[in-house]
This record gives sequence, structure tokens and C-alpha cells, in this order.
Amino acid sequence: MTVRGSAESVEARLRSGLLVCWCGGMLRPWGRARPRRVITFAGPAEVQPRRGICRDGCGRSHVLLPVFLLSRRKYTAAVIFAALALRAAGLKVPAVAARLRLPVPGRPGQWWSVPVSTASSWLSRFAGRAGQLRQAFLGLLPLADPQARPVAAAGSPAGDALAALEAVTAGLRRRFGGLDTVAAHEVAAHLTGGMLLAPALPPLAGNTTLIAMAAGSPS
Repeated sequence: MTVRGSAESVEARLRSGLLVCWCGGMLRPWGRARPRRVITFAGPAEVQPRRGICRDGCGRSHVLLPVFLLSRRKYTAAVIFAALALRAAGLKVPAVAARLRLPVPGRPGQWWSVPVSTASSWLSRFAGRAGQLRQAFLGLLPLADPQARPVAAAGSPAGDALAALEAVTAGLRRRFGGLDTVAAHEVAAHLTGGMLLAPALPPLAGNTTLIAMAAGSPS
């Protein structure tokens, strides 16, 4: 499951019974997942996601994945989505990778770029499911924004998918006060349970999860 907010906010909501399992039961604290070293635009960072268990329903445990991450990806969702946006804007894969400049740890003012092979893997996986994602996002748009206007074509399958996602994100910002600063990559991570670039794309969540996203947003 994906969660927004700081580690302190997640902990407080978990202990207060404000985080809910897919079955509707309340989640309770249940240890932690393994530490992960991830790469952000600000440099490397280590995260250790909290775990929760559904004690009032199905009994299932969940890793509470921060919404700025995608499952089994070393780079944060913001870095990956920057690559997707650059590709949708027409840049070739090597140029996309070169534009993703990240700070070298311990060396102020020095930068390195994402490997071309890494960027290519993100872009090809997303492109292969862009049509499916666009249809899914458009199907959720009326739930996020009942007054939404038709989404104009962006000129490419990946661009069309991102345009539909941006429309859903804008609708959520307008409709729910707790989501007024939510980013598109957070929405995508949430609706796919962090599995946006997984080998198999899960069904996107519908109305219940969109509302749960707003209800579970950090205070």
C-alpha cells in the first residue's frame, strides 16, 4: 500500500487507526520492511517503510510504501516521471538520460546522469502499457472530477497517458482539500499500489481508493 506524508505522520495515522486495509479493516503497527537505498533529485537517501497488519478484517499485512517510491525501483517516482515527461516531449532516450542530472554524494557541484539503459527500461515499460493506462485514467477522471472536460490528445501514446493522469491529478486537487498539493507521480503510485512499472500492471483502483487516498492524506 502507498502512503503520503512524513514517517512521523504515517506512524501517527497508523497508531490512530486512520490507515485502512483494502478489505476495510483498520491497520495496526506490524514492524518494518527492509531498509532501502534510493536515489532522489537531492541525492541518495535511505528509507525503511513501516508495515501494518489488518487486525479487524482479513489479517493481511502490508508494506506502507512511501508514495514517492515505486515498487522495486531504485530511483524515486519523481525522477522516473521526469524521464517520462521528457520522452513525451520528443527527446530521444539518450537525451532523456542525460537531462536527468543527479548530485554526486559528497561532491558539491558535481553531477551524474541516469544510465541510458536504466532510463530505457522505464520508458519502454511505460510505453508498452500507455494505452491501457490512458483508458484507465480516463475511466477514473469522472470520479476525481465530475465536471472534467475531455482530455486533448498529446500526440503520442505515452503523452496521452500522462495527459490523462494530469487531468485526474488536477481533479483530485480541486475536489479534496487534503490533496491540494498532490503530484501526478504520487497519484500514479497510489492508484497502482506502487506497481506502475511492475512486470504485470494491476487493475487501477476506483472510487473507494480515490476517496481513501483523500481521507488518508497527512494532516
